[in-house]
Amino acid sequence: MAKIVTIPDPILREKSKLAVIDKKTLDLVKTLKQTLTDDKGKVKGVGLAAVQIGVLKRVFVVYSEASKKFLVFINPEITWFSKRETPKKDQKYEGCLSLPNKWSLIKRAKEVKVSYQGESGEKQNRKFSGEIATVIQHEYDHLEGILFVDRVWEQKAKLYELVKDEEGKECLEEIKIV
Repeated sequence: MAKIVTIPDPILREKSKLAVIDKKTLDLVKTLKQTLTDDKGKVKGVGLAAVQIGVLKRVFVVYSEASKKFLVFINPEITWFSKRETPKKDQKYEGCLSLPNKWSLIKRAKEVKVSYQGESGEKQNRKFSGEIATVIQHEYDHLEGILFVDRVWEQKAKLYELVKDEEGKECLEEIKIV
């Protein structure tokens, strides 16, 4: 398990470098998976990029709820974005472990095609859609030094913070950006 880097750490704005598939990279993948999993084995996030634990390598993992396992992306390249966005009714609030308690509805492509290597080094080309496509786009942005709040600002979307109301219940409160 590793400590997650949070803003304003400048490493989050750096572009990640290609990874060689060796023991060091495979250990990195293992650390990413462990960092996303709590002591009881419960997954506490849907994706994590290497830069979020301070390693500037083009590696990220995404947890697939459907298969109940991690998908590993080494040296990914998104080769195609659908012109269609995820419909508003299917959008989920997007957050980031590097920006704790901040959330927004961001427009993302409904489908993407990704060229990448898996843990064994095999080259893969796959099409992803729906929520997993959103997570892949989010994690890929991390490799480019882009944070989800950059997408919030470019889309003029609303940014929310998770707070507790007077009764102690969690709720989202809009953050006014001036």
